[in-house]
Amino acid sequence: MLLITGAAKSPAGQTDRLIQLAYGMFLGLLFIQPVEKLVAVKYLLMVGLLVVAVPLCLRDEIRHRLSQRNMVIGLGLAIAIWCIMVSLASPYPVDSLHGLSRDLLLQAELLVAGWLLVSSTSKARIALWVIIGGFSIVSLLSSFEVGSYLSEHAVSEGMIPRSHRTFYGGYASMAGFCVPLVIAFNISCAESNLERLGLAFLAIVGLVLTGLYGSRSPLIVIAIPIVVLFGLRKMWKLLGIVFLMVAFVALWIGTQENLGYLEKYRSLAQSDTYVTNQGLSARFDVWSGVLEVITARPVLGYGYGWKKLAWAINDGGYAGRWRENDPGKAAYFLGEDGWSGYGRVNPHNYPLQVVFELGVPGLLLVIAFWLSVFWLGLKGLSLGTAESQRLRAVILTTLFAYMLSNIANGFWVGGLANMACALVGMLVGLSGSEKVQPVVGSK
Repeated sequence: MLLITGAAKSPAGQTDRLIQLAYGMFLGLLFIQPVEKLVAVKYLLMVGLLVVAVPLCLRDEIRHRLSQRNMVIGLGLAIAIWCIMVSLASPYPVDSLHGLSRDLLLQAELLVAGWLLVSSTSKARIALWVIIGGFSIVSLLSSFEVGSYLSEHAVSEGMIPRSHRTFYGGYASMAGFCVPLVIAFNISCAESNLERLGLAFLAIVGLVLTGLYGSRSPLIVIAIPIVVLFGLRKMWKLLGIVFLMVAFVALWIGTQENLGYLEKYRSLAQSDTYVTNQGLSARFDVWSGVLEVITARPVLGYGYGWKKLAWAINDGGYAGRWRENDPGKAAYFLGEDGWSGYGRVNPHNYPLQVVFELGVPGLLLVIAFWLSVFWLGLKGLSLGTAESQRLRAVILTTLFAYMLSNIANGFWVGGLANMACALVGMLVGLSGSEKVQPVVGSK
């Protein structure tokens, strides 16, 4: 029943089934993004969407959407073309082209599917629920992981192990994206008290787990967009509750003598945490090292995919220089053998990652893309139905959190980037549905 909500009608019903199939595969891809595993399922759904793409484009409604001009889609296409060009010109073309087929293709599919298939507010609502559902599963798995560890160890004994071989590796980063989505959806789109209670519980669980995993930046990423959202919606009571909770947690931390690996949270109240290399976990060393590598190819970059950063460091002679003269860079970028390992180092910053891969022209295209996304979304807050405005507010809040998460980290690819592309597509789809509706309804 969920998949047919808001589906277009046709006399034979065949086209409807095709759209439902494509929409179902789109939802399947969304559901597994918070898990960040199930690779075989992901590729199966990706191929499925490609197979149905051609007959789907014969649908009148889809053809009409394709004929509409949209700045976001145009810039997205320009980025994809530039990615292909710089990858062909890369010193490592095989690795770059492999990354295109694995990561860029998925992002493009999710963006285009969100644009073409999310033709109503009901479909957008379902898609957001699917992301929340995937995050709920990961939260449940992570709760077992944290609970099993704390049942046998004290917090002071050391950090809770986070194995990236599991289904729930990198939970805190995912929470930085999904918890703002859950909270924004709860206050904007929840339709019953049961939904509100369930979403509130999930948000609290996400915050607690993120805190227990010892991650600082995701907590800040979660707090800022929610405070902004509450302020813009003039929800002063909720805003007051947020500040009281923060004050209570800060007071509790201040009264504890030994927090073990959670001692790092004391640093959030210190200004040096945000402006010094040590406070930022040696990020200045990381960023300056990446900038040094970028200067060799500032226009075309090194091609799509960040894992080849290690090759660029070794082949460009940076490893030897840093090993002898720059212990800060060497400590992060180089292994015990004195060389950088493929896939073991990354720029830890979204703009730097883009410039490394695509050069300065690529970064300018990406900036223009995101400016157009937020401009489209902000314009839509005063257009359309009240439901579409609320959904846009949820999507914009989540994308704002995604932007913040990319300051100290680089989520240009991966689950967060994939979901962000889907949300962008849905934002364009909501805008297009308001234009398409009179055409679809005409005789």
